Amino acid sequence: MDYAIEYSGFHVILEGYSDANWISDSDETKSTNGYVFTLRDGTIAWRSTRQTIIARSTMKSEFVALEMAGSEAEWLKNFLANIPLGMKPTPSVSIHYDC
Repeated sequence: MDYAIEYSGFHVILEGYSDANWISDSDETKSTNGYVFTLRDGTIAWRSTRQTIIARSTMKSEFVALEMAGSEAEWLKNFLANIPLGMKPTPSVSIHYDC
């Protein structure tokens, strides 16, 4: 309790990456999507899952993945706001995707 690691000299930036693949196998009917979120260059959350809908295009598959990542980003931002980090995360969250 008497020791701590202190980060200073840079902002706390919550950053995310989202991706999806559109039905890669003829036996499959649903796409796979995933995301990863980093804070201060360290991974803090990730997920890969089968989509719950049947996307009829690559673009729709990517948007479904981006929506899932956006929901997680909102939850993480609210969660981090309640943890005493010394510095609050930046108000915006960047989510990178490849539509």
